[in-house]
Amino acid sequence: MSSMPDDLELAARFVAALFKATHGRPGHFRHIDDVAAWAGIEADADVERALRAAESAGFLVTHAHKPMAMLTEEGLDAARSG
Repeated sequence: MSSMPDDLELAARFVAALFKATHGRPGHFRHIDDVAAWAGIEADADVERALRAAESAGFLVTHAHKPMAMLTEEGLDAARSG
């Protein structure tokens, strides 16, 4: 029986995948669906949980009009310290 990942685990996976996708460069948005796929997060509800947790922690921001996300300085630091 597999257990459901918690929000922080999902957020960590998403942040790590976004860091890799942007090569650790600040100011680069990536499509949320692409990052979720790279992070192995498949269910839409899990993607939402990951985004909510990462945003609440201050690790990323989402684009106001497009389904895209970008790491904040805090998110970049967290991903670097991995």
